[in-house]
Amino acid sequence: MRQSARRRLLGAAISYLGGIATRVAVQLATLPILFANWPANRVGTWMMIFAVPSYLVMAGQAFSGAGGNAALAAAREDRWTDARAAFRASWIWGTGLSALAIAVLIACAMVVPADLARDFGFVDQSELRLSTVWLGMYIFALVQAALMLVPLRVSGHYPLSAVALNIAALTEIAVLALCVTQSQSFVLLAAALAGLRCLTAVAIGAIAYRHAPEVFVAPAVPLRPTLRQLLRPSLAFIILPVVYTLNLQGYTLLVGFAFGATAVAGFVAIRVVVRAIDLVMTVVYSVQFFEAGYIEGDKQAIQRRQLATMTTLTTVAIAVFACVLMLAGDWLLALFTAGKGAFDPGLAFTLLAAGALRGLATTPQSMVAAESAHGALARSYLLASLLALGAATALATAGLPLLVIVAMLIPAELVATVLAFRTVLTRLDWNVRNFLRALGSRDRLADVVHLARFLGQRS
Repeated sequence: MRQSARRRLLGAAISYLGGIATRVAVQLATLPILFANWPANRVGTWMMIFAVPSYLVMAGQAFSGAGGNAALAAAREDRWTDARAAFRASWIWGTGLSALAIAVLIACAMVVPADLARDFGFVDQSELRLSTVWLGMYIFALVQAALMLVPLRVSGHYPLSAVALNIAALTEIAVLALCVTQSQSFVLLAAALAGLRCLTAVAIGAIAYRHAPEVFVAPAVPLRPTLRQLLRPSLAFIILPVVYTLNLQGYTLLVGFAFGATAVAGFVAIRVVVRAIDLVMTVVYSVQFFEAGYIEGDKQAIQRRQLATMTTLTTVAIAVFACVLMLAGDWLLALFTAGKGAFDPGLAFTLLAAGALRGLATTPQSMVAAESAHGALARSYLLASLLALGAATALATAGLPLLVIVAMLIPAELVATVLAFRTVLTRLDWNVRNFLRALGSRDRLADVVHLARFLGQRS
């Protein structure tokens, strides 16, 4: 059992770290390939329409998260009928809602006038419509791949999904390069990418069936109660990425509106450097979220140690990153902007303050989300972010400096962090004083050493 847990943990860490490298490779390669072969207006149009999948695929990811929590908990207690029902219900919700969203997307494309289609950068209505159909198939395949995480979590092989998706993302670069060097057709590129993702979904489905065939058996109970059970936590899983997007794109648009394109370029460049810590926190969140369902023994005691140790490590990591940013901020920004950007320490450390709060909230948020108990937290985070963005808009309208406007990110992140810790401490029946005392305990170093030895031991 310990070797199984070790392999799963190592596999998860390696696959998610590989995901960071994959994301960076895709971002570095995509635009140069497109600009080398297509005119700027075609590149802009493609990037605009290709941003759609990242939003519509959230339905599959959300119901996969909630369904996976329920299915794993049931399977660990040998309630296989409930586990099958959770998988089937998450598949119905994710597939149904994504299919509805795709149908609406295609219907909108069908009624766009020819002049408007050309204004958007398409050759004609036909190119817009066919591209949208293939894009819909691309989205559908992504959703199906996401839903296969449920049986993979039940079997303890969830890192395989991340590996397959990393391979698919890297293969997309090759497909992109092949298509854009042969043609400027959006239809060809969309069809090729859709075909690749369909093959990926089939492969991940086959892997999931191989490792957890019992989950695919039709449940011998009515699905209506399970469908209702998954709805609220799934909506909470949808809210969280919406908030992240709001805090990213909302402030980008606001800075552009208030200060112009040059300020946006500098703001985004500095934010890219500062948010490097977020890539690491994404791995930390993912591993803790997926591993929560496999905890054995005294769960409360283990999670108390986990919360204290990971909070301490996160604090140390953020402090180290702040030192690096202070010493090498100018060099890093010059690297990202080819020497065209100026490093603004005030803006950088304001963004880092918001990022530090977001990083500290990573562990409690993952622990609460793994129990599908994050609905109130997600709603409060959304409300706080909307209010903060509204305040930032008012400040920008009043002509206040950029630093003051961007600082509105801090109260939004502070609300989410405080609520996350309060929620998880309540669930762990732990008061704030004892938690803070635990942060400085010698047990924190012992936990780190124990984990390192556990992961490093030979089979």
